[in-house]
Order: sequence, then C-alpha cells, then structure tokens
Amino acid sequence: MIPFAYGRLSGLVLSGPARLLPTVLAGLLALSGCRDTADEHLIQGTALGTGYHITLYADLDQARRAELEAGIQGELATLERQRGDLMRALDAATVRFWSPTSALRHEADRLAHALAADRLTLWLEEHDPALAASLVEVGGVMRARGEPPAGDWRLSLEQAGLPGPADARHLRLRDAAVVHRFARRDVVPLVTMTAPLAVSVVAPSASEAMHQASRLMRADPAEALSLAERMDSAARVVVKTPQGIEFQHTAALEPWLEP
Repeated sequence: MIPFAYGRLSGLVLSGPARLLPTVLAGLLALSGCRDTADEHLIQGTALGTGYHITLYADLDQARRAELEAGIQGELATLERQRGDLMRALDAATVRFWSPTSALRHEADRLAHALAADRLTLWLEEHDPALAASLVEVGGVMRARGEPPAGDWRLSLEQAGLPGPADARHLRLRDAAVVHRFARRDVVPLVTMTAPLAVSVVAPSASEAMHQASRLMRADPAEALSLAERMDSAARVVVKTPQGIEFQHTAALEPWLEP
C-alpha cells in the first residue's frame, strides 16, 4: 500500500473553490525564487476563454522570437476553432432536454486548457530543438520541459481559495505537468459535512494529469485516496471534514516535492 502524508487545519472553509481560476490560480502558481533572466522570454495573451503565459529559455533574436510567437498564435487559433465547435455541439445536444450546460462547458474548457498546454509544449520542442527550457501555462494548467538556469521549475503547491497548511510545499517540476482541480461551489455546497475541495496531480502530460485529477474529484472523499493509490498517481487531495481541512498526498508525489 502506498503511504500517505497527512496535515490538518482546524476551522471551516472561509471561501469556496476559486471561480476566478484562470486569473487567481495563475498568480498563486507563479514561479518563485531568483532566476537567471539571461535569454528568458515571456510570451502571454488570452485564448480559449482564459489567459496563457509561456516562459522560454533560449537564445532568440527578435526575428526568431516573432516567428515563434506567430506559430504559437496559429496553434491557439486552431484550438480556439476546435473549442468553438465542441461548445456548439454541447449546446445542441443538451438544449432539447432543457439541461444546464455550465458544468459540461466547464469540463470542456478544462480539457481544452490541458490539451493546449500539451500541444504548445510539443510544438515548441519540434520547432526549436535548441530551446533550453519552457514552461507553458494555460488557465492554470502548467507543463514544464527542460531545466531553466536556476534548476527545475519551482512552483507553489497551494490552492486558490483555501488556507495554506503549516508546512506549505513547493514542487520542483521538470518534463512533467501539474493540474489543479477545485470543487465548484454550485456542485459541492460548503454546508456538506465531508467533501473534496481540491486535487493536484503531477503527470507526464497535462492531459493525463487532468484525467487523473478529474477522476479523483468525482470520487467519494474516502475513495479518492484509495483511487489515487491504485492509479499510482502523484496527487494531493484536500478534503473538508467536520473537524477541519485535511491535506493528504500520495508517496508518488514525494519525489516532486521540494525537501
């Protein structure tokens, strides 16, 4: 059996899962620590209903950077069209049954963000093999490749809308992705006695991390832990109980945690 590490904070949740995930989470998951900014390039904008931030470490002149930016915009435009087609299909499939589509649209967006993080990472690797390192973030979904000058990408593991545990941790990410899922306030009311609040998963790709995190969020709180075991998932689960908030993570997450 995979052991779990436990932490607990007393008191009730003061705020629900962050509805402003694309903006709040991006800020809370910002890179911390000092970095060598030589040959560091930041490309950012809005797409897929959210914001994106791409940090590159590469020897790029102005023309080469403009070329990469144009290619990134082209990839995002393709994904935007695919997202639009999917949203129209969801609306057409549910309107005849008078079913609300907000939850389905939310899930479709999260999948689109994970796909975009993967697609952009692979596109950059293919079109600039000399790229030393990259970190792609789309709507809070992050995928890292390579090693920046200061070492692995250092990311906060804390969750938007939740109090941090006493032993707040950071991840050291390289050639992997991290996804955070939050319980929606309209799906899991705060008055419930026990409920999953958030899940964080590290996996080789953003799409795989999103798949695992979504499965864990849909599971019963007690089942989420055993499910993470069976999947050998590098995961952290945050659960609200009558006694307070519990932070639990699998042993598979330990190699990614900062000592």
